[in-house]
Amino acid sequence: MNNLRIGLAGVGFIGWFHCLVLRDLPCVDLVAVSDNNTKLKRKVEQQLGCRFYDDYMQMLENEKLDALSICLPDDDHLDIISNSVGHVKSILLEKPMAQTVSECIKIKEECKKSGTRLMIAHILRFDPAYKNIYDRIMAGEFGELIHLKADRKVSRFCCERIRGRTSVLFYGGVHDIDLVQWYSQARIKKVYAQSIMKINKKWNTRDCFQILAEIEGGTIASFEFSWTLPVNFPNGLKANLELFGTKGTAFVNRYNMGVEAYTEKNSKFEYVDVMHWPQMYESVYGSLRNEIEHFVQATINDKKYIMKTEDAISSINVVESIQGSIKCGLPVEVKGL
Repeated sequence: MNNLRIGLAGVGFIGWFHCLVLRDLPCVDLVAVSDNNTKLKRKVEQQLGCRFYDDYMQMLENEKLDALSICLPDDDHLDIISNSVGHVKSILLEKPMAQTVSECIKIKEECKKSGTRLMIAHILRFDPAYKNIYDRIMAGEFGELIHLKADRKVSRFCCERIRGRTSVLFYGGVHDIDLVQWYSQARIKKVYAQSIMKINKKWNTRDCFQILAEIEGGTIASFEFSWTLPVNFPNGLKANLELFGTKGTAFVNRYNMGVEAYTEKNSKFEYVDVMHWPQMYESVYGSLRNEIEHFVQATINDKKYIMKTEDAISSINVVESIQGSIKCGLPVEVKGL
């Protein structure tokens, strides 16, 4: 069987990790990457051994690709999907799917019309800790779910790097919104949200969201999403999940993953990531590799993707309702899809 020929668009933070995984997978040929930052050309050619383009359309037109990994900002997703569907058979699109439900539906329709397979990259589905809890929920170990609490706090540096192009609801929130709906096997039907804007006012971006949610079937959930951690915080991410059922409870901590490092350099203290995309022997492992390997194997073997497009759209639908609640100051019913 021939290797899957893949291109990648967007060699930013997460895009570079995608590149390192794709470079190392035995059944993949990372043919080319594109990014408008031409300073990356030498690094790409030396470390990835593939061609570099400063325009993704040139890459799509010049290279014969089977699949495309898209790691561009979410406000660019609809345009690149519309331009790519005639050139590749399968697409891995980094979350969030888009910034509006209408754009998500257009993306889905574009792919369906052209026969292009689409997987939205929601990495928590491939995190062993979260997946373990999901399996035990499905096995009935926790009984009926009563309530869940999820919080995801990231460094304010992320907001500064993105400069207001997106909200923390899209950057981090969709992870846990998808997770809660996945765990409950039901949709969020009502939300009430409050937010505040202080330190990120210069980007016209809200610092923090506090959200109460009602889920079909009676389960309730609460969320806290923010990018207010100091830049020198020992970990750029502090994420936790609490789950309470009629037969048991569970907790997931994605802050201290078991490795602490103290050095004299800059008086630095670190909690080391050993789960999301840890690097070892010049390769990337962890949940991101699990996700990309699944995409590749399911594409090669024409199997269903674990992450359903409808679930990704549902997360954006909830985000739109949260935004509506912030605007009116009242609880908002989540519209049907």
